[in-house]
Amino acid sequence: MNFLIALVVGALVLQIVLFFMIRAKKKKLKDGVIGRYDIRTPADAWKLMNDQSIPEEDRLEIERIYKGEDET
Repeated sequence: MNFLIALVVGALVLQIVLFFMIRAKKKKLKDGVIGRYDIRTPADAWKLMNDQSIPEEDRLEIERIYKGEDET
């Protein structure tokens, strides 16, 4: 019985930790180019990468996100 309680408590703690990690990641992305240009789909990102009115540094950031490259 103790094992089951420990397992449930561990799963609950994991869910809480994941919730806050995902929330922080979403906030970071919203403050970046994704939020600035309201990118919701890869098609939106593709259109913005080809838009010459977007600053070059933002286009490079959008391309990095589009390709799925990590920023570490």
